[in-house]
Amino acid sequence: MRKKLRVFIDTSALLAGLNSPYGAAGTILAACFAHDLTAIVSPQIIEEAERNIPVKFPHLATSWAAFLLIPPEITRKPLLGDVRRAYKLLPTSDAPILASAIEVKPDAFITWNTRDFLRKEVVASVSFPILIPQQFLEHLL
Repeated sequence: MRKKLRVFIDTSALLAGLNSPYGAAGTILAACFAHDLTAIVSPQIIEEAERNIPVKFPHLATSWAAFLLIPPEITRKPLLGDVRRAYKLLPTSDAPILASAIEVKPDAFITWNTRDFLRKEVVASVSFPILIPQQFLEHLL
């Protein structure tokens, strides 16, 4: 029996998957709903989603609530020292998300935020692949 993969899902991929259930991110979320994958999110991802869904994607409120009922694994809030180390790799407001991912060591980090999370220095410094949804489907499933 194959090990169930643990995937850290960034807000960008999470919202894309909820918004487009038949796209690559939606396929990943469907696998999480089916318990074929373990979804991992951080408190910052939950905050971002809850801040953006009512304003930008109000039609996703029910899908978001369903996602939370899976339930995903929710990381602890990262410690300040962890955020500082992540900020050296990724000097943006996404450093706490990266710190959370580094702490839980997922099998993959899935994102559509290619500008920040796919920086060479970030990818080279973590122990897990950082992938866009289609790459994850092609290479890890």
